[in-house]
Amino acid sequence: MIPIRYNLRSLMVRRATAAMTASVVALVVMLLFILSGFVAGLRATVMQNALPDNYIVLSRGVTDEGGSFITHEQYEIIKSRPQIATTADGQALVSPEVITGFNPDPAAPVTSGVMFTLLRGVYPIGYQVHRGMRLESGRWPNGGAAEMVVGRKLAARYPNLAVGSDFKFGPRTFKIVGVFSDRDSARESEMLTDLNVLTQEVHVANGFEVLHVVLKPGTHDDFAKSLTTDSRVRVDTMSEQDFYSKQTQFVDQLRALGLIVALVLAIGSVFGAMNTMYSAVARRTSEIGVLRVLGFSRFNVLASFVIESIVLALAGGVLGEILGVLVAYSTGLSSQLMNVGEFIFRFRLTPGAFVSGMIAAVIIGALGGLLPAWRASRIGLVESLRSV
Repeated sequence: MIPIRYNLRSLMVRRATAAMTASVVALVVMLLFILSGFVAGLRATVMQNALPDNYIVLSRGVTDEGGSFITHEQYEIIKSRPQIATTADGQALVSPEVITGFNPDPAAPVTSGVMFTLLRGVYPIGYQVHRGMRLESGRWPNGGAAEMVVGRKLAARYPNLAVGSDFKFGPRTFKIVGVFSDRDSARESEMLTDLNVLTQEVHVANGFEVLHVVLKPGTHDDFAKSLTTDSRVRVDTMSEQDFYSKQTQFVDQLRALGLIVALVLAIGSVFGAMNTMYSAVARRTSEIGVLRVLGFSRFNVLASFVIESIVLALAGGVLGEILGVLVAYSTGLSSQLMNVGEFIFRFRLTPGAFVSGMIAAVIIGALGGLLPAWRASRIGLVESLRSV
């Protein structure tokens, strides 16, 4: 193999064109890097909703909480299943819930970009079923009272939802009595209130929209089978892990849109790297002849030029990731709250973001260098020596 220091020396000789090519690669890698941070933050926020041994029960054939309906009779039947875990005092860990859309700042103009989030009605048992929730300040709502608690991210986004403030929802005025956290999950983008109070406001009669249950370890198959074979209930059940994984499919769609933009830029980077390497081949015809005389094969020449292109792209990849980190921290991107739909999340840098950026750089370098390297390896010995 041709020593890699030969390639490094060549890049230093052509430092101007090499720097321009590396800069284009850096732009692509920076875009992928920042996109990965957005996707990772949003996906982690949604998936943090899921807890081990927690399962969700929806009416049959429904895939989201808002489109489901479970009657009181079905709730009582499901609640009595022996597979469901209980509290120390024997209360079944089943949380019936009702969800409705919610504008956290109704006084704001429509053009201000106010997001809509979820208002969730729960019984006190819900705070034990969703056992990741913790009060940051204040208290939980009292049963039957027009009171709300607000998720930590939502409270940080909207100062009008501070503890002690009043909030008008429908014909009733609610008191904000607390702020809760939930392991940085999407539930911190919601507000909670008493279930009976909310059903009066949204006119949901004789039932609920969804049940969240905690099962005893290893009993899910028996629990699911008992619901399937009971003609009194027509429901489906799945783990919260599976349910929220399906809810993150829209994240993949957003990622795909970003990748399309990155792909267009990457194609430009490939042609830039290709142009740089073709120029290198044209200038180094005599060097190629000398290498062949020294005993290096056509494959050695091809591999050397491909490696040189990859090294150039890797330099651009490192630069792109450094720029990505600088952009994320200098603009406050890594600390500010963002939202997509009803989900409030934070930008999150993961090892995968760094790895994907470098993989993209290697691919760009390999594709951009392959044809010029093939051209270099096909230069005849006599032709190359004539240019010496």
